[in-house]
Amino acid sequence: MDTYPITEARTKLGALARQVSAEQKHVALTDRGQTMAVLISPAELEELEYHRVNAEYFARRSRGETGPGVSQDEARRLVLGDAP
Repeated sequence: MDTYPITEARTKLGALARQVSAEQKHVALTDRGQTMAVLISPAELEELEYHRVNAEYFARRSRGETGPGVSQDEARRLVLGDAP
């Protein structure tokens, strides 16, 4: 993972965003040596959200909290708060 201080990343943000998207790389942004944020591609974010929704479902199911089924789109909206 490449790492850039926020002050340096600010001047390269467009190039860093394109690199992250095209190469599926991660870029850490630091402030005074501490990682403050990580840039990831939209595709990777979507995959992470998908797995989070599924993990939440299986956790609820293991606790016996499942009710009538809902579509994956509805589950995503409920868990992530996406607009309908």
